[in-house]
Amino acid sequence: MNSPKKNAFPTLNNLKIIQSSYGQRINKCTHLVIKKDTKKIIDTRLLSQTSIEQAKQKFIANQERQRQMQKSLPPIMKRKEFHQRSVSVSAQKTSYSKYFYFVGEGNNHQLIKKLLDERSNWVQVKDPKSKKINFKWQETEKGYEYQTINQKEQPIQMLNHFEFHSEISDKFKLAVNFKVYCDKNRLNIYDYIPTTFAIECTNDNLKSELFQFISFYRQNCPQNKLSELDKTIKQYLFSYTTLYDTKVNHYPTLFGNENLWIFKPSNMNQGRGIHVVRSLQDVLDIQSKYQGGYKEKLLEVKRNEQNEIINKVVYLNTLVTEQFVIQKYIEKPFLIDGRKFDIRAYVLMTSNLQMYFYREGQLRLATEKFDAKVQSNYVHLTNNAIQYTHPEYGKSEEGNQYNFEQAQNLFKKDFRKEILVQIKNISYTTFQTVKHKINKNKRKNCFEIFGMDFIIDEQYTPWLIEVNTNPSLEVTSKLLDQLFPRMINDAFKITIDLVFPQDEPNCNYPLMNYKDDENLWDSMGYLQS
Repeated sequence: MNSPKKNAFPTLNNLKIIQSSYGQRINKCTHLVIKKDTKKIIDTRLLSQTSIEQAKQKFIANQERQRQMQKSLPPIMKRKEFHQRSVSVSAQKTSYSKYFYFVGEGNNHQLIKKLLDERSNWVQVKDPKSKKINFKWQETEKGYEYQTINQKEQPIQMLNHFEFHSEISDKFKLAVNFKVYCDKNRLNIYDYIPTTFAIECTNDNLKSELFQFISFYRQNCPQNKLSELDKTIKQYLFSYTTLYDTKVNHYPTLFGNENLWIFKPSNMNQGRGIHVVRSLQDVLDIQSKYQGGYKEKLLEVKRNEQNEIINKVVYLNTLVTEQFVIQKYIEKPFLIDGRKFDIRAYVLMTSNLQMYFYREGQLRLATEKFDAKVQSNYVHLTNNAIQYTHPEYGKSEEGNQYNFEQAQNLFKKDFRKEILVQIKNISYTTFQTVKHKINKNKRKNCFEIFGMDFIIDEQYTPWLIEVNTNPSLEVTSKLLDQLFPRMINDAFKITIDLVFPQDEPNCNYPLMNYKDDENLWDSMGYLQS
């Protein structure tokens, strides 16, 4: 509404228009012109020209003051402008939701790439040194710069290995850490692992470590082998003690008539470098070979769709180690169809030391019948990498494997409620032994999946054999073809998906009778300080 002309005097009609346009703002001036009471309204013709002029000037002053106040306020958005601003904010958010990943080759890396590509806004980077990488997945932590990750000037980055995972995945360190933890907390180490001796050839305590092993070895040696053992001890000028470890008497499944032991290099996996030894002389000979460079024959095979071997390749590797463990062989294992087996379970650990146990896993069977007197890795070592090279692999059951549901029918006890519960508890305690070491620098945004290997003895007691970093994801059966994608995808949901928010992947990975949206990583809680 336009203001009154500059030189015009307000009339009754003009005053009514002004009042209707500005509401109460005109009240202060209209009371000079209009007076209401219960009886009459004063006619403007009776007002003097001076009063009208005063009212006019007051109104104009109020109007000018209002304009000045309006100029000092921020502009009011038009509806069209508001919608444009909203679209701009939304675009800014999506610009942060493009993430970059690097996947190193090996161990079915195609599966990891597939799972990431199915997530929105993930883009592969081929250069592992790229500064824009948000997530790295490799077989080993080689090249991971833990000291620089997650600095303010760099993008958020996640890694699939802990900086000091070797404290638990290295066989030598696992044995040492377990003994220290059990001694400190007054726990019986035989409730978790078989008798194990960690020996380091460059250590000043080598004689002391060998002294302890030889003493234990002799105490539990069958009588018919004792004279041969004493000759070896005398030849090498070894000493020993006759003090007896009475706790071992409560675990008869560790001992039979063969006095078998397992010799393991500290930093190998997939059964490489492992020997079943039957005498002290075997131990000394193998240990000597490793110090000079042990010549390993590694067999690789290729199979066709009918699971027939179509190609064999033998590789020669030189293995050198100064650290190894000698572990008591469980001479009375529980057998399935007369064959030895182990249980591969999976544990996930996050950087805040929260532990998860995967609800499903696998039983891995040997191809040949068990006989403690037979010297064959196809009898004693159940690693899939070893059994896969046997001509009869997969003939009895696909991939020499059973899932946990099938295991329910293979034991007289309830596999899930009794055996698997024990395995879960042992797994948690195992990580307790390294709670102050595995992430001692408190690196953020690391996580790792570990493979836990257990042997069940004939009394249904589970024994932890070793912990594996980078557990095999190679698919050799329909069981693994379903298990691995679901397991890794479930792990991503509680790790990278929480740090890099995005829409749910469109793909599902059915596993047995579980719902597609059910995460099978069961929390075991946090490691206790």
